[in-house]
Amino acid sequence: MNGDSKAMTAEIMRVKDESVTLLEVAVIAAQDQLVENLVKLLPRNCDDLIFRRALCNAARGGRLRMVKVLVKKIDADYESIALALSTAISWAPTQKEVIWYLVKHTSSLDDDTMSSLIMAGHLDIVFYLNLQRGGSETTKELDRSLRYLAPMMSYFRSRARLSFWEKSIYNCIPKCLVYMSFGNSKAMKMARAPFVRRIVESKMRHEWLIAYGNLALIKKMTTMETPKILEFLLTSDIVLDAASLGISEFVKLCLEYFPELMWEKNFTKELIKEVVKGRHVELFRLVNAHSTTPYLNDDERCDLIEAVVEWSPGCVSADASGAAFLTQRELQWFKVVEDMSDPSLKSLKFKVLKVEDRSDPSFKSMKLEETKKRRGKTYWEVFVEQRQDLLKEAGQWMKDTSSSCSFVATLIITVAFAAAFTVPGGNHNKTGRPIFLHKDSFIIFAIADALALFSSATATLMFLAILTSRYEIESFLHSLPSKMILGLTFLFLSLAFMLVAFGSALTIVLSERLPWIYIPITLLAAFPVILSVILRFPLYVEMVESTYWPPLYRPMKIWK
Repeated sequence: MNGDSKAMTAEIMRVKDESVTLLEVAVIAAQDQLVENLVKLLPRNCDDLIFRRALCNAARGGRLRMVKVLVKKIDADYESIALALSTAISWAPTQKEVIWYLVKHTSSLDDDTMSSLIMAGHLDIVFYLNLQRGGSETTKELDRSLRYLAPMMSYFRSRARLSFWEKSIYNCIPKCLVYMSFGNSKAMKMARAPFVRRIVESKMRHEWLIAYGNLALIKKMTTMETPKILEFLLTSDIVLDAASLGISEFVKLCLEYFPELMWEKNFTKELIKEVVKGRHVELFRLVNAHSTTPYLNDDERCDLIEAVVEWSPGCVSADASGAAFLTQRELQWFKVVEDMSDPSLKSLKFKVLKVEDRSDPSFKSMKLEETKKRRGKTYWEVFVEQRQDLLKEAGQWMKDTSSSCSFVATLIITVAFAAAFTVPGGNHNKTGRPIFLHKDSFIIFAIADALALFSSATATLMFLAILTSRYEIESFLHSLPSKMILGLTFLFLSLAFMLVAFGSALTIVLSERLPWIYIPITLLAAFPVILSVILRFPLYVEMVESTYWPPLYRPMKIWK
């Protein structure tokens, strides 16, 4: 080009009747170095449209290096930078570094861009802009911000679907790392691995969302009187909408600043009903912590128990690993709500009106729906009847799991029993005693082999008890899960003891020739144990927690 600006800005091709220059082609082709060289050669008084289109394309592709070069070239053109920012939010919402850079070089943002930042989950950037503006939001802007927060399910911790190991990493991430990212996108480089980086970004969204919610409510308290705020929260239904979605953080935040909400009887009734209907455990604990359930009348308690009895796809929890756990949780919900209700409700039967008014909105309610089938049945009978398909799936899962595990346990019994009579090194011909009886490794072998035999035999008995069970629905609450937990525990122990016995046997045989052989044997024997822990430990922990310390029964402290 030899520095010829006309040649560099000339049309080299057309796409849909639009001319495309060399600079745009270099941006689209992700040629960072070429873009830098072209921008340096192009004069500042060049056509602004060329720079604007190039900047928007670079922002769309998340090319931070290109964006920096182009922004420096058109530093005073805030309109082009704002357009590029909107493009980046729409087309590359995960490119936080690019969005941060463009925000810092923008004089002001309109309401649509701020709303887009909130919906894209960049609450730290919104928080930064809020501080830059000195908290000058109007009441209308604050109301809009709160309305945006409620439906953002995936940005709240309570609705983030993290696996067991992802939750473990999530809890280990210090909050200082999250707040270090405030105004500094380079802090994210501390988490290089994509797997860890995704979890760090998730925690960032969660923490900044809570921080922004706190800020919005505090500012609302300083700009409005409490009765008006309560009226807004009650009439807008944003708290009830958040409760129906299971967003416990937002509901807890509102109740922390405005506990007077729980004094509104209609609001409390609808809140508890939404919580029970959606099976939201954390919200149920929160409502119980406010001690509102004792003040419900009999009709409201009947509505609650009907919400528990009713079965719908919305009852399926994303955290439940299978039908057996789901059945157990449904039973726990029924028992909890039943304990909250009057004892007479246990024997209360469904009643229907003799004349059914189809114009009545309550005609489609549970009391009047399929009345012939439910007439004269108790709540428990309808509860069981509604979950027959779920009960079959849960029973089949128990059978399949027990059959597979009992097969493995039987194999371990066979191996351990045979190893007891064919000891490594053999026996003396005269005395019949093992040749390596005086070695420490032989004692380890004998103890490990015996423990493997006893553990696998116990596991087999537990699994046989499950296989021969009647699979009544109440047995899924404690009986069957407890047997499965014991069976899996002893199966894991028998596997570990069997590997110890195998390793000690090899050490006995090869120690004379290779004294260091116990080191690789120990490492190799540990591999199956570690693999088993990785694969089975999350399920095991969930089963133990759900059976012996279910979250539904845990008290919550609302004031710390």
